[in-house]
Amino acid sequence: MPTAFEISARAVHQAATVLVDHLQDGLPFRELRPRIHRADPTLAQDWAALGATVRTDIDRNLSYIATAPTKAGWLTRANRTWRLTGLGFEALRTYPDPVTFFSEATTRYTYWRTRRASFDTAAKLLSELPDEQWVAVEDLAAEYEIDPEALAACLQGTRPEGWHLALSAEGEAGYGLPLLSTETDAWRALLERDELYDEAASSFDTVRVLPAKRFSADELAALVLGEEPGQDGIPQRPRRVWVIRGADAGGASLIRTLWRDEGMVTLPAHRLPALAQGTGPQRVRKAVDDADSGATSIQRDRRAEELHTFLSRIQEGDIVVCTDGPKAYLGVVRGPAVYTDPLQDAAYFTRPVAWQNLDAPLDFVADLPAELTGRVADADARIVDISEFASRLEPLVGPEPERAAPPPDITAVLPDATGELADDLFLSDASWLQESVDLLRGKPQLIFHGPPGTGKTYTALALARHLTGGSPSNVRLVQFHPAYTYEDFFEGFRPRLPKKAASDSPAQKRERDADTSTSLVFDLVQGPLRRLAVSAEERPAEVFVLVIDEINRGNLAKVFGEMYFLLEYRREFVHLLYGSDEGRGFRLPPNLYIIGTMNTVDRTVALMDAAMRRRFSFMELHPDAPPLTGLLSRWLTENQHPQDAALLLDELNRRIAEGPANDRDFRVGHSYLMQPMAHSSPRALDLIWRSQVIPLLTEYHWGDGTDIEETYGLAGIREHLGLRSDDGA
Repeated sequence: MPTAFEISARAVHQAATVLVDHLQDGLPFRELRPRIHRADPTLAQDWAALGATVRTDIDRNLSYIATAPTKAGWLTRANRTWRLTGLGFEALRTYPDPVTFFSEATTRYTYWRTRRASFDTAAKLLSELPDEQWVAVEDLAAEYEIDPEALAACLQGTRPEGWHLALSAEGEAGYGLPLLSTETDAWRALLERDELYDEAASSFDTVRVLPAKRFSADELAALVLGEEPGQDGIPQRPRRVWVIRGADAGGASLIRTLWRDEGMVTLPAHRLPALAQGTGPQRVRKAVDDADSGATSIQRDRRAEELHTFLSRIQEGDIVVCTDGPKAYLGVVRGPAVYTDPLQDAAYFTRPVAWQNLDAPLDFVADLPAELTGRVADADARIVDISEFASRLEPLVGPEPERAAPPPDITAVLPDATGELADDLFLSDASWLQESVDLLRGKPQLIFHGPPGTGKTYTALALARHLTGGSPSNVRLVQFHPAYTYEDFFEGFRPRLPKKAASDSPAQKRERDADTSTSLVFDLVQGPLRRLAVSAEERPAEVFVLVIDEINRGNLAKVFGEMYFLLEYRREFVHLLYGSDEGRGFRLPPNLYIIGTMNTVDRTVALMDAAMRRRFSFMELHPDAPPLTGLLSRWLTENQHPQDAALLLDELNRRIAEGPANDRDFRVGHSYLMQPMAHSSPRALDLIWRSQVIPLLTEYHWGDGTDIEETYGLAGIREHLGLRSDDGA
């Protein structure tokens, strides 16, 4: 069962996603609310299932918790109209996972809340600035000892009176934050109204003010506002778990010396400035770019991500795991990040940690979850988020102060096959379907195989929808073919022309339109397996099914790549080909099932190799074996059609079995004669036979001298059975 935080995260993320389509005008909450529920139909139901643990409905809860993205600068809610900001639009792209999106918003909210008086005083001062004066965000933030980027973002989201008067030191609107075109226009209009707009220094996408009108730092005065109501409704951020690594000059783990002796963890700060706790990602990246200008972009990306995590994402009460060979040490973070510079070449950031087992280290393999091994296999990653193991590691360090016990592990359960499902498929009973479900419970990959026309894909999709409770978002169909690749199936780089961002000015749009031939951008695009796996990981209580049609038509080893290993070892993690797991590792979630279909008479493809066969169970769908025996006859009876089609098909398959090919897989399936077209007119069955059945059999008997029309023609079979033709002849 999902937690209150997870459901809240879904609501906030869905609200932001809906607002992407309304960047210009936003949406009143009364219009936004039903769109959220249409996009996530189970939201209210999951919230209500929490029972007495919640005191309000999901919509009122959303109104409360939206304070977090508002204080983060991702959302504005003026006049009951919700709008996504440019910063919020960027956050949706950076944090596509709802829980991560909301966690990052609450991290920023926590920073605001712990310094609330300073933020409120800064906002109050803006409303009291003298006419035709503006102030630098840096000056305002320094006066109240808060991060200027966090202050600029908060002002962008909350929009207090005078918010537009806080600009960069150069007098530019936005303080480097991403702005939508509507935000740029709003800033321009307000500054023109206040006679501060510098038209000569501005452009379509840049708004600047008159530098002589700056309100100096010496003129700032501290003012304090009172509390706002209703701010205690933000759910607590879930406890996170971090693997943190550090080594001394000799390569030995720091847990042996500094970290153990001083009760801390550290992160090198060589050439970095003294960044404060809660510093935003953009300012962190700029500091890293300045310090490591000679490093590659990938190296700077990794260092910036680790530094931002150490300064902002790690919070007091989180669990830290440190390794020294096979030994594992666990601790609890007990304070903020602090910059330390005892020697210029040995600067580092520190966080105090209460180590729990220094004298009795755990065995990493024997005592910790087996899945952790793959997650920490990237030796270059200093910090790895393993928060999905929080509920399993927390008993080893004790509950977090002032927090409830973690929720139990959630496991998706495959439902049994039902008689209703069997009836829908015109099967005599549900036994064959139940066997398929039992096989999936033992091994989450299954293949339906058999001749053409036996309903393999139809049955696979029907079973998938049954297993997922009918949720359309939990089932995905793909079809393999010889040109299908890993990049199509899992993830790969795709070229595209640069998108016209919502914040692009007319000049930028004209420039991009004029120069599209030399400005291709390559994006790492997720394929159907990766997207479905991400959804399954986010919603562990639900069943997800990927149906792969014609699975044996692809080069399976090439298409699956490292997923080849994960099909058999679902508890393990691997590091992905293109590095998109960011050192965390990737697994196929246990609640993701794969059902493939395979045409056993397709002569254009090779059979699956032994290694791939070992990873799948197989169930046959064949015209002369259960569950298909008598299926066409039952369907004809149900639809009040005569039994002629069933008799004709049985005789056709008897002749095929006795023919020169002597291959039972050459028999024809029932679906050819279950098409609505086959019973739409007196001559329809004859047309189906000539245009679909005879060409199929012609291919089977190519070159063996069989007279196809004489052996399999509809007129001859009718005459043999004593049946009249559809037109009465």
